[in-house]
Formats: sequence, C-alpha cells, structure tokens
Amino acid sequence: MGEQDITHNNHYVPRFYLKNWSEDGKTIYTYSLLVSDKNVPYWRKESIRHVAVWHDLYTRKIEQREIDDFEEWFDREFEAPAKPVFDKLLKNEQITKAESIIISRFVAAQHIRTPSRLNSMLAWGRDKIPDIFQDVLNKLNEKLASGSFEREVKPITEETELLPIKVSLDREQSLACVESIVGKSMYLYFVRHLLTKTVEHMYNHRWYVVQVVDGISFPTTDDPVICLNFRSETDYDFKGGWGRKHGNIIMPLSPDKLLFTQIGDKGTFDSLNNSPYWSSLFRKMIIQHAHRFVFADKPQRGMLAVNPRMVNKVLYDEERKAMETWHEENMFAEESLN
Repeated sequence: MGEQDITHNNHYVPRFYLKNWSEDGKTIYTYSLLVSDKNVPYWRKESIRHVAVWHDLYTRKIEQREIDDFEEWFDREFEAPAKPVFDKLLKNEQITKAESIIISRFVAAQHIRTPSRLNSMLAWGRDKIPDIFQDVLNKLNEKLASGSFEREVKPITEETELLPIKVSLDREQSLACVESIVGKSMYLYFVRHLLTKTVEHMYNHRWYVVQVVDGISFPTTDDPVICLNFRSETDYDFKGGWGRKHGNIIMPLSPDKLLFTQIGDKGTFDSLNNSPYWSSLFRKMIIQHAHRFVFADKPQRGMLAVNPRMVNKVLYDEERKAMETWHEENMFAEESLN
C-alpha cells in the first residue's frame, strides 16, 4: 500500500458507534463546549464523517515514511470485532463470555484513544517521566563511576520502539545522559502498553445494558467511557480505573441504552432499568464528562445547567492550531532527537 493510501483522518470515536445517534445514518447533532463566538448555535447538525476526528492523530513515521498502523490496529483488534456484539446488545440479545471480552477490549481502547486521555497522559508524562529518568540515571551513573557497569542489550519490541529516547554514555566522565520527548510517540507507547498488557484486567467484567426511562434520552460525547467512583448523587468523580473494585464503568450505547459494569460485583442491577432517578443521573454524568463535544440524535434541553459551554476565541484558536500542527511538530521534534 502506498503512502497516499493511508488513513489521515483519525476518528477517535468510531463512526459505527456514532451512527446509533443518527436518524439518517449520516448526520448527528453536536453541542460544542468551547466556541469562538457567542453567536455559534448551541446545537448543529453535522456529518458523522467530520465529527470526533483529528487529522493525523495517530499517524507516525518510520524511515521518513508515514504509516497508519495504529488506525488499522484499532479497527482490526477493537472496532471490527465489537460491531456485531454491539448489534446484539442493541437488540437486547445475550452475549457470550468471549463477546464480553470483546466489549471490554473495545471499551478500554475507546477510553484511552481520545483527546481528553491524550492530554491527561501527556500531563502525567511531563510530571513523572523526568523523575523516572533521573532515578535510572542516578543508578547508572553510580555503576559507571564504580566501574561495575556492564552493557546489556535487550531486543527492541514493537512496543519499546515507540519510545522517543536517546541515551548517551561518557565513560571518561563516568556520566550518562538521557533525552526524550513527551509527545505523540510516547502517547502511542502508553496506548500500546495499556491495550496489550493492562487490558487483561478488564476481561472478567460483567457488562449490563441499562434501559433508559421514557422521556429521557442518553447523549454520547467525544469521551464516552466513564470510569466512575460513585458515593452518592452529589459525591462522585471520574477518576476511577479499569480494575478498581466496586468502581463503575459506563458508556452510552444509544439514546435509550447504556453499558454498565460494577467491578468485582455480580448483581443483576435491575433497579437501574427504566428508573427516572438513574436515567437522569446517568445522563447528567455523560454530559459532565464530555471533553469538547456532546452528540445526540436531537437537540437536548438543559445543557447549560449541566455543562455550560465556554466562549473563548483565544483558547478555541489555540486548540485548533495545536491540532493542526500536532503531527508535523511531533515528527520534527522526534526526528531531531535521533
């Protein structure tokens, strides 16, 4: 396949999933949480092809050749297997243990492939990576100074080759230096590691489909997977994990269905179905958890009370520019490291 054939428009929320909120299979209503002008309509009908998409979000380079291996990987390993299972869930059909694992894998991938998770992972990297590297360097420099350092060559794996790291040794000065960039390749390393190693913690989750009560409609968002720590309707947060016992993971499936699990518990949770209380609270959480966009099959009322939009042209322009320059700036920086 030639470079011109690769996928540059990376949908961080799959189109097959968003179509569950489309009346014609092509368009969806969008509510933007950050706008450049107060006159921008609250809800706009947009093509699904043009929402939840970032040009070259996952595209990378190998020997000056652009590749879309992560886009293909997401589709092959997570999206394509999940679509028929989603169809069964939407029809209220039972799924097998193997299909439950497919759902777990899809939910995990969806959780970490969004701009919201990109931002949090890079923030973690900028905060923690310098200390991690410094600790490694201190131990390495101690070995160099004592003459006990022995070079150990480990094979480069598909995962570790993503790390943008340059190590320099000065044996005369008994010093080692590490340079790295917290950017695209490090984010992709985190993604690959989580979805090949950590994801197995989700394989025993039992998934339930919660039915919405009449009169309420679940929207979805650009960050649809919610890892929830719930204590009460006024005391909860979205800082849960994939394996935290008694924590919840929820994700809207359609305007009238929501995917739900309570980690480590095997109850039936029938009380969640057709409940005005839970349907209203879940809807509120979905909207609150949105990063920049809420999607729905029709315009919804009460958005300003739950998650009011921000009118800020400076921030809006900054974010658009960051997205437009993301690929080239990261590739240039990482090439300069070599």
